[in-house]
Amino acid sequence: MVRQGGRWLAAAVAATVLLGPALAEGMAALPRPPHRMADRKPLSFPLAGLPPIRGFCLSLDYPGRVDAYLKALERLRRMGCPWVNVVVNARQRDIHARHLAMNWKDSPRPSAILRILRQAHRLGLHTMLMPIVLLNHATGDQWRGAIQPPNWAVWFGDYRRYLLRCARWANRGHVSIFSVGSELLSTEKFRTQWLRVIRVVRRAYHGKLTYSANWDHYQHVRIWPQLDYIGMNAYYDLGAAKTPVRRIVVTWRHIQRRIFALAQREHKPVLLTEIGWDNLHNTLEKPWDYVGEGKIDPAVQLRAYTAFVTAWRHLPSRLFLGAFFWQWQPGAKATDYGSYSLQGEPALPLVEHWMSGR
Repeated sequence: MVRQGGRWLAAAVAATVLLGPALAEGMAALPRPPHRMADRKPLSFPLAGLPPIRGFCLSLDYPGRVDAYLKALERLRRMGCPWVNVVVNARQRDIHARHLAMNWKDSPRPSAILRILRQAHRLGLHTMLMPIVLLNHATGDQWRGAIQPPNWAVWFGDYRRYLLRCARWANRGHVSIFSVGSELLSTEKFRTQWLRVIRVVRRAYHGKLTYSANWDHYQHVRIWPQLDYIGMNAYYDLGAAKTPVRRIVVTWRHIQRRIFALAQREHKPVLLTEIGWDNLHNTLEKPWDYVGEGKIDPAVQLRAYTAFVTAWRHLPSRLFLGAFFWQWQPGAKATDYGSYSLQGEPALPLVEHWMSGR
């Protein structure tokens, strides 16, 4: 344990030399991994130093479940959850499609989306709205980060119209933060097109803007100067299933140094727009694999969340704003295979403790 603490201190000293006193000050605020960290006592976690933004993602995927989404907001409010990241989607046929649009067979109607946003506001929940792109047909390693339409100008035209519609909902629904995109890696090189997207959104929406970058691609995003926050998902490989909490915390420290170096350069705090672990045995190693295989093992999920709430506290808000856990799925059960939703899971009391701050 002494060697781990010494390694952490050496990294903090290196930060002073390489990244400047402001970032080093933030790194000095990071707590050292404790000599012993219990894997089985989540409610012993002290609540000092919580980030200002703490919430769940609520993905609006089913048009017939509006009442369930509204009830979910009630449940989250009772839990003491202060924020919700509301996720909506547009769809395109495959990675080579030139057009995309919202499909009302896969999403609530505009009036229902606005109703959900306004209900969250009435309940006292702060909201983020995150429009994403989904594929109707994908094979192999195809996903939204690899889209390649035959005509980028046409694709971006559709995307701007989609974002404009969502930005208007966000403005009317009292949304505090709006994401201009999520995990669109292949599009990020088109800076001029993205600047047009941002201009369109800012004319319709008057809150804060971010973009949800992929955890392995955030340094390639070219529009951070035009946004208010550095947004990213954080599905990092944190180790094997039996990795103890204290080792996961050390891994997070290395990741934080890289992320906060960008925050220092851009003079903007980091917001984890998505982070979470499913209930499968390999979730620490492959948290991004939402079609994972293996046995259900909620103890691994609990270690992942215990390490997260330990590593991501006592951080300066100029470096770290907070995180949204993926996801809260209405009606989910602990027996649901590969579920990220925490209903009935051992990790829920810990997360509820962290969300509410009580």
